[in-house]
Amino acid sequence: MKSYKGIGILVFAGIQLLFLGCSNDDNNPIEIAEAKLPDYTVIGENFQGVFQFNYDGLNNEIEEINLTEDNNVLREYLTLRQVSETLTFFIFSAGKFSAVQRNYKTGETNFINEFYTNTNERSIIWGATSESKIFMANYSPRGSTNLGLRVIDLLSGEEDDLMVEFDVESVYQPLYAGGKLLLGYLDSRSNYKLAILDSNSNTLVKTFDFGQFAPSIFITEDNNIGIISANNNSEYDFAIYDIDNLESLREESFILNRYFSPGAIQTQAQFLNEKLYYLNFYAQPSIVNFGPAFYDFNIQENRIIDMLSIAEEINNELGLSIELSAFDYDKESNTFLIGYRTFESPDILRGGVLIISTEGDLLEHDRLDFAPDYFVR
Repeated sequence: MKSYKGIGILVFAGIQLLFLGCSNDDNNPIEIAEAKLPDYTVIGENFQGVFQFNYDGLNNEIEEINLTEDNNVLREYLTLRQVSETLTFFIFSAGKFSAVQRNYKTGETNFINEFYTNTNERSIIWGATSESKIFMANYSPRGSTNLGLRVIDLLSGEEDDLMVEFDVESVYQPLYAGGKLLLGYLDSRSNYKLAILDSNSNTLVKTFDFGQFAPSIFITEDNNIGIISANNNSEYDFAIYDIDNLESLREESFILNRYFSPGAIQTQAQFLNEKLYYLNFYAQPSIVNFGPAFYDFNIQENRIIDMLSIAEEINNELGLSIELSAFDYDKESNTFLIGYRTFESPDILRGGVLIISTEGDLLEHDRLDFAPDYFVR
């Protein structure tokens, strides 16, 4: 186990001097409040393996775990899904799909070996998980664009095949929460849809039709379904649905000249206390591809953090060009977490984490021996 800690930058606030007289008894000392740094866990990789990095912001303690050595998580893993404290790494090798499940807090690991064999019957699009099932979206039969879903029960070993929609144009990344699998896609008439699967009964319980407006989906702080859909270039509809009965809890429109990806954006957006904290894409060419931003629904105001200036500062500090690779917002410390990678040579891939306040100040720069890909929530 090897750890490397970068330079911490302290931000001071609340300095106040009161001059009430000439005596020493009347002189109040300077009060200094230190910015709160977040606890975070991030997953990433270098050219040697996959790693987990744990940072304790209060005690300034760090831990780096080599998941390739400890849990046999290969660099070539297909995708990473999270359900509660369980991380699932999907792996494809020799025509078979396997998975490594790891509790990121306890380290408990479960290996699901060769749970699906690739065949000519269907073409796999992605994999997702619930607490006890694996979902494999697919085109069936192979060569078609008929969207299906293979459901594998890890406890009983039973398998179910469901047809979602015939002849679709695109399929987007899924999202699982509260016993529901949320599956977005574009149908043959170029209408955006969101299918909801009840994971307990393996049945499709509802399909939302958004027409020409692409939905971006995430789970809110109250564990309900948040949906942002663009109804023209800069006007969005924002809706929240109860995750249990799928009834509407909130519907409103807002103006924001920004872009959200279709499908799941759980790693790109959070809605807390009437603020939408989100990943803001930059027009290219630019030295950064994204940066942090937030929209305040109370005052209908959008705040974009100057990521260009922060990236230039880090580039000058390192003597290298950084490439941003991961994003998150931490509600406990009210800070943004930005991961980056650096290619220091053809065989050396490293990175780091930038902790940025909602005022746009760089609070901390943690250098890592690998490049971050995913902040665990």
